[in-house]
Amino acid sequence: MGILVNIDNGGTFTDVCVTDGDRVVHAKTPTTPHDLNRCFVDGLKAVSDRLYGEEDLTRLLGETDHLRYSTTSGTNAVVERTGAPLALLVDSGAEDDVYGISAVVDADLWQAMVPHRPVGIVVGADGSVDIEAFTAAVNAILATNADRIVVALSSAQSERAIKNLLLERYPRHLLGAIPFTLSHDLVQDPEDARRTLTAVINSYLHPGMEHFLYGAEKASKTNGLVRPLLIFRNDGDSARVAKTTAVKTWGSGPRGGLEGLLAYASLYDSNVLVGMDVGGTTTDMSVVVDKQLRVRANGQIGSAQISLPIPELNSVGLAGSSVVGVIDGEIRIGPRSVGAAPGPACFARGGTDATVTDALLLTGVLDADRYLGGELKLDVARAERALATHVAEPLGISAIEAAVAVLRAFQEQEGAAVREIISSAGRDPAEATLLAFGGAGPVLASGIAQAAGVSRVIVPHLSAVFSAFGIGFSGLAHEYSDPLPNDDLDSAREVLLARARRDMFGEGVAPEECTFETRIRSTSDGAVRDSAWESGTRPDGDHLIVRASHPLPVFELVADESGTTQSAAPGGARTLNFGGTGTHSANGEVPLYDADKLAPTEAAEGPALIAGDYLTCLIEPGWGFRVSSNYDLILEAQR
Repeated sequence: MGILVNIDNGGTFTDVCVTDGDRVVHAKTPTTPHDLNRCFVDGLKAVSDRLYGEEDLTRLLGETDHLRYSTTSGTNAVVERTGAPLALLVDSGAEDDVYGISAVVDADLWQAMVPHRPVGIVVGADGSVDIEAFTAAVNAILATNADRIVVALSSAQSERAIKNLLLERYPRHLLGAIPFTLSHDLVQDPEDARRTLTAVINSYLHPGMEHFLYGAEKASKTNGLVRPLLIFRNDGDSARVAKTTAVKTWGSGPRGGLEGLLAYASLYDSNVLVGMDVGGTTTDMSVVVDKQLRVRANGQIGSAQISLPIPELNSVGLAGSSVVGVIDGEIRIGPRSVGAAPGPACFARGGTDATVTDALLLTGVLDADRYLGGELKLDVARAERALATHVAEPLGISAIEAAVAVLRAFQEQEGAAVREIISSAGRDPAEATLLAFGGAGPVLASGIAQAAGVSRVIVPHLSAVFSAFGIGFSGLAHEYSDPLPNDDLDSAREVLLARARRDMFGEGVAPEECTFETRIRSTSDGAVRDSAWESGTRPDGDHLIVRASHPLPVFELVADESGTTQSAAPGGARTLNFGGTGTHSANGEVPLYDADKLAPTEAAEGPALIAGDYLTCLIEPGWGFRVSSNYDLILEAQR
């Protein structure tokens, strides 16, 4: 097997995870929002240095079999309103409320996407379009700043008529050709508002994504990559740039973590596994029940539903850079975050707000000299000053006591969120396991689990880059959907299969190398439920689904062989400043274990601290840990 490379381009850091079949190495590099190609290349250079002992981008890409990439570019465009301005054609009479979209979409986002009033198209009873009126409407659009046209009519036949008119009057070989999208070509959803919004968002993202992703692919090929760059999508699969739909890149980063969550549910045979990804701004949570993700039939972007299924993911405004303050005598954490710039006060980049990270530093949980592998030195004095000003003085307590109170409040709030997501799945915390990852996920995981009533925590050995790691479980695949026809399902299936074979051929995969699955999808209660279908039967459901897939090499996980354990040898001790609260040992000193040196079967009891270049994990009193065969940390409450 050649090298497998996975990249997760996050809002603060770009994570790269690489395996050559014998070992896994990873690197983190700051994300450069002004030029995402820069952090893409920087991340590859950094991981090549870790893999070879020197920076060698050309060698890395030349030896790479598959490069899978998840990017925040689409998400950023929605948040920052930087996509392409559009013109929208709708049914006559729908110009003002656009099928009801105006009531559910944030007004400023809609104004950014469709800056001019939608144009109503009069459609005849036979689906025909008035050619003169249509031509006048298009000429008016050409006088605006619209980058492209979205055609979103109730009738698919009318949309096709408009397509023919556009191609007749503005052929694609001319410089004046008008890029356009037909909503019915993108998704087969009878609900006009969802289908229209999906087409609008896709077109809004498309030009920027096209420019950026082809730029990333060009940079990869220029530096030696032979195979196509693969784009990881929010449906959990990957495809080459040319076969990727822009709207399916939205939120693809968190989906990488969910693919890892699914893999770990199988690895550790967990029937209720809660994923907790704690970053700098938010905590993203999801739950796998009976080794299945919970998927919404109609995902949400902001406050509005779209026509594509997206897994349930709960975001909470609690994270490492969440701002801490006091309101009405109570500690409040988040949802505001200082992000990476200026960052927590202890970053010494001009920030003065108190944050959770400042509390972790002041209590001694974080090492000022080893944060991010020593790349960023933390300032304890600035952390203490921020906590004193914003928390201690309003409460009339010391800065240390304030820091401890902040951490306990953080654990309680995160624990409540964990309990809520377990409850929403109809399960009990006592039967659940918590999977803690992300830059700040493992730090207080045992305390969070305890607050949630969960007695077992798994901390992946690649927790700091777990979303990038999870991308490595995706295959090369496409899925096709049509509303379930009233008759002749076999013919409908053949139409979808023809599309599937065409697209997989475009991916460079012969049909005989693919797996084709036919399923019936039910979405009656808002959740996605798929069942197998056999030719000749008449199933119950909403949609006919054909999925074409081709497996890619994946990271190998080592099954856990729980048995005899041996005592882990601490590499030193750390003094934790918990202000005489009695939470930890009397003198504040706890054993310190080097995360990068722990080996399978090693175990110890808390209180303790596990620390590495990119991992810190506090083991609370009453908890213990052991190292699994896969080098993951298993934390368990002592019975």
